[in-house]
Amino acid sequence: MKSRATLLVLLMLLCVSGVAGRAQDTAPTDALADFKFVIGTWQVAPESVKTPAKYTEEMTYSAILDGKWVMSQQLLRDQQGAIVYRDCAVYGIDPDTHKLFFHAYNTDGSMDRSHAVDAPPGRWIFAGTVYGSKRFHDYRYTMTKVDDNHFNVLIELLNSGKYEKLSETHYARKSREAPAQVQ
Repeated sequence: MKSRATLLVLLMLLCVSGVAGRAQDTAPTDALADFKFVIGTWQVAPESVKTPAKYTEEMTYSAILDGKWVMSQQLLRDQQGAIVYRDCAVYGIDPDTHKLFFHAYNTDGSMDRSHAVDAPPGRWIFAGTVYGSKRFHDYRYTMTKVDDNHFNVLIELLNSGKYEKLSETHYARKSREAPAQVQ
């Protein structure tokens, strides 16, 4: 009788842990689903520009590979329209940590590796490192959804153990669609 009770308890534990495991497996998908509000084309919000900009900036975000990933590209153009800077990033769910991350590839040959840290809904905070850059190394990249047509990006650099603001940009949606291409 005792072994039968033990077996019953073990079976119940296995069932409960199986259900809990499935619940955890679905959570990462929700993080990417919420993040996908960025899909489309974005530009610096005109009302946030205080002085004439030296460059125009455009950010595009596209779902790729059956929506499992989001690709972005940032383009800076000079007054004549020539591209002076570009980067390409891929966002997704890390299969080991089940957290959102992005890897970026930059014009200067450097690359970023980042991972999301805990943040409230509508905010994505990425702690990252730039490899191969003389100017940047460890940073924090915070994206905050203002509404469906606006978001902010705060970039902070880690200096002597403390994050210091490098830039803060307010973006406005230009289009809900963007091509999945890199220029």
